[in-house]
Amino acid sequence: CRQSDNDNETIEQIDEDIAVTQSQMNFICPITQMEMKKPVRNKVCGHTYEEDAILKIIQNRKQQKKKVRCPKIGCSHVDVKESDLVPDEALKRAIDSQNKQRWSTLDKSDAATKEICY
Repeated sequence: CRQSDNDNETIEQIDEDIAVTQSQMNFICPITQMEMKKPVRNKVCGHTYEEDAILKIIQNRKQQKKKVRCPKIGCSHVDVKESDLVPDEALKRAIDSQNKQRWSTLDKSDAATKEICY
């Protein structure tokens, strides 16, 4: 397949990639550095984490009889407890919605590629 020589198309794609990357930043767990699947919000400081990741840290630190500092860089909250965590349903819906759009876009671009490349 030949790639398009249209510079405007390339610039639009770069702009779209930047926008997607910026919106994905809110979906990345500060612990795992992966997109969250089950985000929980800390009621005290407001930061979100992947549920399994923060619970593992809390359990490990509890066994060591130590407090858990919020893993978000720059946060001063030093005593994260399991009772401080609540499911972040709005963030989960936003992540799910973006993933649906991403798959929809991939399906469309795949179909367009098949039409061009025969």
